[in-house]
Amino acid sequence: MATLLAVAGLVLLAGTFLAPAPVTAGPTIDLDQPGALAALQRANPAHYAKVRLILAGVARNPDSDVPRWARVGFDARDVSYAPLVLTSHPAKRRLSFALDDTRYVAVVVLTHLRGDIVPLK
Repeated sequence: MATLLAVAGLVLLAGTFLAPAPVTAGPTIDLDQPGALAALQRANPAHYAKVRLILAGVARNPDSDVPRWARVGFDARDVSYAPLVLTSHPAKRRLSFALDDTRYVAVVVLTHLRGDIVPLK
């Protein structure tokens, strides 16, 4: 029984050391913060160009294709564009992705959705 417990303990210990590392170990940049895009343009022009194209292209792609489109077109990793629409006017969704070791997050305005306010009868 003691041997079994020792083996189980070693397996658990090995699992903690062999666990995969997080996708991005670098910083996370909130693109909705004032001045974030301007700072990115100065600090990393290559990422700035990709980020601008991704943000502009999200609305031109079907929602279900956005993660694949960002991966294929811009080498973005760990793309999250969950089908949760924020209840605001206009409607919005959260987008996050990683380029190299930097994670970017933004709230994207959904221009292709139309909602009408209808009074209660």
